[in-house]
Amino acid sequence: MKKVLGCVLLAAILVICLGMRGVVPVDVDQKADDTKVTMYAEDGRSEQFDPSEAEAQKSVGWYDNFNDVITTMWKDDGSSIVVFKADVSKYEKDGYTTNHDSIFSKVFNPATEEEKDVLKSEVQTYIDNGWKRGNGKVDPDKPMVCLTFDDGPNPATTTKLLKALEENNARATFFMLGNLVKNVKGGSDTINKMKDIGCELGSHTYDHTQLTKLGTDALKKQVQDTNDNINDIAGQGATVLRPPYGSYNDNVKSVCQSLDQPIILWSIDTLDWKTKNADTSFRNVMDQVKDGDIILFHDIYEPSVEAAIRLIPALQDAGYQLVTVSEMGEAKIGGLKPGEVYTDFWDSTVKKLTNSSSSSEKSSGSSDSEKSSGSSNNDKKSNSSNSDKGTSSSKSSD
Repeated sequence: MKKVLGCVLLAAILVICLGMRGVVPVDVDQKADDTKVTMYAEDGRSEQFDPSEAEAQKSVGWYDNFNDVITTMWKDDGSSIVVFKADVSKYEKDGYTTNHDSIFSKVFNPATEEEKDVLKSEVQTYIDNGWKRGNGKVDPDKPMVCLTFDDGPNPATTTKLLKALEENNARATFFMLGNLVKNVKGGSDTINKMKDIGCELGSHTYDHTQLTKLGTDALKKQVQDTNDNINDIAGQGATVLRPPYGSYNDNVKSVCQSLDQPIILWSIDTLDWKTKNADTSFRNVMDQVKDGDIILFHDIYEPSVEAAIRLIPALQDAGYQLVTVSEMGEAKIGGLKPGEVYTDFWDSTVKKLTNSSSSSEKSSGSSDSEKSSGSSNNDKKSNSSNSDKGTSSSKSSD
């Protein structure tokens, strides 16, 4: 649509110049003079200067390209108008905006790979007819966040979440408990659906045991048994691991490295396990979200899934791509490393990660001492009844 609107740019300029002289002042010397350079001001004025003066005039607000002094503005009904930049604030008062993406959303047809920019009010109609949000690809130059879900699968709630993700061309990462993967009714279908729509299959250990309290053999079993169960269903094991309570130490890192598992923490804790309130969880995210966040949810709770279903289009409308952790790692730093700990992909973090050498990189600053995700990051323990609680090694929190 931007291209279409751009094609009518010259016609729109003519309309402005001829039909809106009372609104946009135009003072153009129509007499051609090859010895002069015509320059333009943001309020529509033009003046001719000697070529030797052109660069100096640019420093005081003149432009040698007419397109530099005009801009297209849109209204939420899709109508547009081309105005001089000096008049932008006046049209903003009438409901116009220069932000095209605040009015339109991109949708694509997975069957034909056709893409369109459509009014946000029309997006649902396209979704109902088989289209998806976005362009079907991860754009490394655009903001992105990861929705992550712990303690499942719980088909009663997870299935609703997967439906919303699929409808909105969004993906998430699911950190699952190995003892539920095979034992919960409907778990196989749920996991295969995750895989089919492009979500990431992650491990949250076999039974939510705090890994820092285990010896090496028991620790390996927690990870490997979970991977085996996921692999038996989906034909692939977990690609990432989230340790219960966010607790890890060098032994956990070493075992994860040997089993090809990056360690994923989080930067936004929704506290959904504590509040069990969809509105609160929704606001906890929207009030603080930024590019590179990893957001912690638990898909075993109905209010959590309700909040996530609301968040998916809200985050997309705010300009965020919803990607998996591995997709974000690939886009931001070229990929995740087994045994390394990732809490977020903020610009500051990415800079540190990309500037450090592979031999000395320590993304979390961990040492032989036990580590946890922090006092604000609480990870809910659950069994199949979703009722048990655990304690963090560094802080009793949930």
